[in-house]
Amino acid sequence: MRLRRLIAGLAFLLLLGTGPAPAEEEKKTSPTIARETAESNEKTPAGRRYESALNSSLDAWLRKVLERCVKGVPKDEVISFDVLVRIGEKGDAEEVLVSPDTPVGRCAEPEFRDAKYPSPPQPSWWVRIGVGLK
Repeated sequence: MRLRRLIAGLAFLLLLGTGPAPAEEEKKTSPTIARETAESNEKTPAGRRYESALNSSLDAWLRKVLERCVKGVPKDEVISFDVLVRIGEKGDAEEVLVSPDTPVGRCAEPEFRDAKYPSPPQPSWWVRIGVGLK
């Protein structure tokens, strides 16, 4: 009887540990969906205006980040990539995806995640930032 209670208690504890994942571990948006949404956003009048404001804000910090991230990376691994950012209502990055996965992209990703962006036309606004390195 005591063994059954112990097993039941352990099973209950295991069930508690397998609940829903925390918010930060939510499933990421697929790069394809993010890219398609960003490209659709770019085609709207509000999207074109936002792209102009976004590009102006990137100039202040992106060049320094890329110069740092390129250092020490073999030349054949320094390739262009896209950064897909879902920008929240107040200009914070809600999600950042780098495609394709590259050493320079992995290095720069935290900077894109921590950057402050202009407030988008709508909350959760996807943008594609093309980073050309060659």
